[in-house]
Amino acid sequence: MKNGIDFLGIELIVADIDRALVLFVDLLGFEVHQRGASSLVAGEIAVVTDGRIAITLLEPTTEGTAQILPDRSPRLSQLILGADPAELDEITEAIVEAGIAMTPTSNGFFLKPEGISGILGIETAVVVTAEA
Repeated sequence: MKNGIDFLGIELIVADIDRALVLFVDLLGFEVHQRGASSLVAGEIAVVTDGRIAITLLEPTTEGTAQILPDRSPRLSQLILGADPAELDEITEAIVEAGIAMTPTSNGFFLKPEGISGILGIETAVVVTAEA
């Protein structure tokens, strides 16, 4: 039974994007969907997919016009979930009622890593976006 949420992808902060691509593309058979400069934070991203899930690899830098990440250590950065648009308001309301701090976005919401760390035990953001 579908619960209104689908797992779309993850974002990993990596120390060396080229080495990470060797693992995911050359060894595991993923395909590169996108590669280039990140528009949100200073660094380079590559999005790889197996057709079911997208993995965003981010190699942050200390230079650039975009936001500089204060912590550039390799780690799981984000979980990206897709919500049924018809259920997004109900899911958002449940998050608010649970007292979890969230930031609305144009098509969903963002749970900041520092708010999630008390729940998951690790600082990992959760992004929920309406699936098209």
